[in-house]
Parts: sequence; C-alpha cells; structure tokens
Amino acid sequence: MSELWSSDKAPWIQVIPTDSTISTVEALPPSGTIYSARMHGRAMGDTDGVFTQFYETLRLPDYFGWNWNALRDCLFDLGWLRATRYLLTIDNSECILSENPEERDIFFRILSESAKYWAAKPWFPEREKVTLHVVLLCDPDSRTELTNEISRA
Repeated sequence: MSELWSSDKAPWIQVIPTDSTISTVEALPPSGTIYSARMHGRAMGDTDGVFTQFYETLRLPDYFGWNWNALRDCLFDLGWLRATRYLLTIDNSECILSENPEERDIFFRILSESAKYWAAKPWFPEREKVTLHVVLLCDPDSRTELTNEISRA
C-alpha cells in the first residue's frame, strides 16, 4: 500500500505540490467502495467558502450547522455516503482561508483529527475498515509552509 493510502500512522494529510509526480500504482486506492470529493481551495477563502465546498462535495446532511463543530461532527460520521474509503482532495490549498488566516489552524486540526479518528477506529472482521484520506494540492512554493501548519495543528 502506498504512503498516499496509508492511514494507520501520521501524517494523515498529504501535501503534494502540483509539480510532483506519483505513479499510477501509488495513486490507486486499495479495493473497496470509495467516495472522492475534489474541492477548490480558491473558493475556500473564508469560512462560508469552506463550509459551502464541504456541504456541496460531501453532500452534507441538511442538519449541517455551518460552523466548525458541525463540520467536525460530520467528518466523524460520514454515514450518509456509505463508502469504506473517503478521499478529500483540495486544489490550490494554499488559498484556503486566505481571508481568515487565524482560522486555518482550526480547519487543519479538524481535518487531522477526523483522519486520525478513522485511522484509530476499531473495525470488525465482518466489515471493511473505513478510512479518510486528505490530499492538499498546492503550489510548489507553498508546500513547506502548509506542511508546517498542518504539523502544528
């Protein structure tokens, strides 16, 4: 299993610069039902943009509360999507919360805690383990800064 799909150990969020190349074998997920959501970082400049991207691409339930706690709760559930593997990809991730940089820590902490939750969640032999993977695609010059922000969160 490639590092991209490894969920048993940190980092649970992969920061990949757009000039990077990975082999097809590394990019392919293991078998199972996968739900892939691709979001646009440029549309996530503020909290409303973040919540809208998640609401639309993850088809969040109507009871979603449009706040950080509600996003965390939904990422800890994901039951309405019925998959065993979830892949969240965000393009232009250096643009996330550019208008609200003080909230980037909150956002990255929620992503990290959610992926860690699914990695640690016990599973039973009669059901496949559920995993959450996050890939942040970014400008090559932003990779180090984003990686540092995520590790602090």
